[in-house]
Amino acid sequence: MKKALVPVGLGALALWLAVVAGPPAARPAQDSLKAFLPADGAVAGWSQDGQPQEFAGEDLYTYIDGGAEIYQEYGFRRVVVQDYKNGAGKSVSLEIFEMASPEAAYGIFTFKRSGRGRIVGLGSEGELEDYYLNFWKGPYLVTLTGFDGAAETLGGLQAVGAAVEAKIADTAPPPALVRTLPVEGLDANGLKYLKGPLGLSNVYSFYTGEGLRFAAALKAGYADGSSLIVLDYGTDEARAKAWPELRAGLEASGKFKPLAGRTGEEPVYQDPKGRFVAFRPSASRLLVAIAASAPAALNRTH
Repeated sequence: MKKALVPVGLGALALWLAVVAGPPAARPAQDSLKAFLPADGAVAGWSQDGQPQEFAGEDLYTYIDGGAEIYQEYGFRRVVVQDYKNGAGKSVSLEIFEMASPEAAYGIFTFKRSGRGRIVGLGSEGELEDYYLNFWKGPYLVTLTGFDGAAETLGGLQAVGAAVEAKIADTAPPPALVRTLPVEGLDANGLKYLKGPLGLSNVYSFYTGEGLRFAAALKAGYADGSSLIVLDYGTDEARAKAWPELRAGLEASGKFKPLAGRTGEEPVYQDPKGRFVAFRPSASRLLVAIAASAPAALNRTH
């Protein structure tokens, strides 16, 4: 069965929520994610509908029709899928993705959630919007999808999600890079954690692939309307090599107009939408600020 990727907005998330853990849960058998699936009777009123399906590695492309690439970019390992139903004919679809690391699970969570939903106390962070629920915990992303917005369906999403969450013992904080962001005015629900060009192109286009081989990146929004993108190249040397390449790519694209009088390491451009974009190298990172004025953009990078 192929599944279309559920479209979501580009909102994002709070820096991190405290994880209140109960007694340690048993780990699933290492050869299957099925041990995380709530059995019949584990969630009052809900039972499994059909048999679970598992997909690993490149097999994800046979399950997700148009959208598997972003999971692979973040670091996909495998997924188990199970449908649930209740006596009133309501249905819930459960997907448990095992990613390469907690960092990867956190990243794909920020990509999928809209930032406009309701925060739910599941996993390390969770969000319910319309009839979609996403949360991450350890290296796992859990996605539950209902098929209507009825209270019974929404209750089922959260009840099945809670049963899964109780089976996952692994916990981890968000990546350390998140804690480097300026906090004042930060839109806590506007954060995206990125691992490659597909994710980056969804939050901002540089109209070039030059100099964008970063190790990890963040995109955050602020109350004054500005945005900050942090490109972390892992080492000072990698950033020092990448920044001239990116700068040359920007200028060759014809999409960015250099601001007169700024020719040093911290140039300012106007992008195709008329926004001002300031760049500042900082050790292994390149800070990119986007704002309505040049002074505001420069202020955001310092």
